[in-house]
Amino acid sequence: MLGKRLLYLRNKRGLTQEELAKIFCMSRSTYAQYEVDRRKPDYDTLQKIADYFAVSTDFLLGRTGDTAMEKCNFPNLLESEQGYNTQDAHRSDDPMEDLPEEARKALEEFKEFILRKYRKGD
Repeated sequence: MLGKRLLYLRNKRGLTQEELAKIFCMSRSTYAQYEVDRRKPDYDTLQKIADYFAVSTDFLLGRTGDTAMEKCNFPNLLESEQGYNTQDAHRSDDPMEDLPEEARKALEEFKEFILRKYRKGD
C-alpha cells in the first residue's frame, strides 16, 4: 500500500526517485525499496515523507483513503492539488441557551477566573 501511494505522489509532482532520495537524505535504492514495498521507512522518515507531500502518515500506510486510492483520488492532498475548496461548517445553535441562568453565570465566572489565572505577564 505504501509503495503505490509513494509512486503516485512522486509521479504527481513529476519527480524521480533520485530527486526524492536526495530530498530525504537517503540512497535511491532505499527509496526505491519503499516504492515496491520491500522495505518500510522508520517513523521519522515516514513523517518527513508525509510532511513533504502534505498527507498524513495514516494515508501513506493505507489506514485512510482506501476507496479513494482505487479511484486515484487522494483526499489528503492539498486542496489546490485536488481542484476544489473546502468551506467551513459552524454550529448555528447555541448550546448555552439550554442552560439555566445560574449555570450560564457560573460558566462566565469560571471563564473569567481562568483568564485571570493564565493571563501572560501576571
